[in-house]
Amino acid sequence: MFSVRNIATYFFILCSFLLLFNPLNTAVKAASFSNSQLIFIVVNDELIAFSDDHPFVLEGLTYVPLRSLSTILGADVMYDQNEHAVRVHKDGQVLTIHVFENTYESEGMERKFLPIKMVDNRTYVPLRLVAEFFQLQVDFYEDIPLVRLIERYNDLQYSYEELLSQYKEKIEIEKQKWQVNKTLEKKGKTAYLTFDDGPTASTSQILDILQNYHVQATFFMIEPKIWNYQEEVKRMIAENHAIGSHSVTHQKNIVYKNPKSLLEEMQKTRDTLYTITGVDSRLIRVPYGSKPYLTAPFRNVLAEHHFQVWDWNVDSNDWRFTKEEILNTVKKQVKKLNEKNITPVILFHDRKETAEILPAIIEFLQAEGYELKAHDSEQHFMVNFWNDERL
Repeated sequence: MFSVRNIATYFFILCSFLLLFNPLNTAVKAASFSNSQLIFIVVNDELIAFSDDHPFVLEGLTYVPLRSLSTILGADVMYDQNEHAVRVHKDGQVLTIHVFENTYESEGMERKFLPIKMVDNRTYVPLRLVAEFFQLQVDFYEDIPLVRLIERYNDLQYSYEELLSQYKEKIEIEKQKWQVNKTLEKKGKTAYLTFDDGPTASTSQILDILQNYHVQATFFMIEPKIWNYQEEVKRMIAENHAIGSHSVTHQKNIVYKNPKSLLEEMQKTRDTLYTITGVDSRLIRVPYGSKPYLTAPFRNVLAEHHFQVWDWNVDSNDWRFTKEEILNTVKKQVKKLNEKNITPVILFHDRKETAEILPAIIEFLQAEGYELKAHDSEQHFMVNFWNDERL
């Protein structure tokens, strides 16, 4: 059986680490309990007890709280302040996790990408990768769901069926708690209004409408236009909207000429936004969405520079539809997402026709129980057509 080592010391160090953590300088993603599934962990024959930071399955990966690795693995886990890294020591092996960079490494190996999730300011890492690094056998039982970690040379006392019998009552209690948490979370639904291709002569009208309804939005802007509507851009910040880059030329043959050209356009727009507003935003939406043009070489460059790429999952088609058609298509797509418990990120364009139908769209969303928020870089979550966790 395993033992817990230096756990009090580790908690103190890790709490200090999390307070220092600045998501604006990292590629860390936010996870949502509403889209996740509960999972239980047994090490050898012992069911691991968690408090409120319970492991979960999201997008096919099992995530565990970083601060609980010492309990799960029987390892020493320490924060290296000089390198801003978490080092996991077990049986003479050391795994270094760079939370700022979403990477991990060990002696003799290059750094590799590590998908990391943030939930309520807690850091979660993939269980299988870490466990198998330390030569633990990983067995999944999907019908529970339960994952069993088996240490080398350990004589197991319980079969799978005996595990269920032994821990059935505890598992049922935890399931009930989890359902309560998910139910509470569902009561607060969020949707995101996003506007491309501005600022324009319609921006002030859009801002007036957002102000009248006391809601926030996110604006993806084109660099030359920003200089022509500086007061509107400053107003976005003053009224707590989010801003992001949408390129300089918006011409696919120029933007996507090569990864360097894309980076230069996004960086120039970012610099202009910073000059005018004092806000350094790494949020971008690439022209025409990330597919098909944002292939791996382009995504690699953006990830290396820690840009946050946001596509959409609701397309208003406001550039070609009538106002009535815009409203109907938004309603239809939002309702489908609601059935799947997916947060709507709605694509609009900064134009007169969109402004005219915007009040009806806001009223529909509010009637459906949605709170309309601006993108929050500290709680960024993945919305890109490639499902690239780095962006």
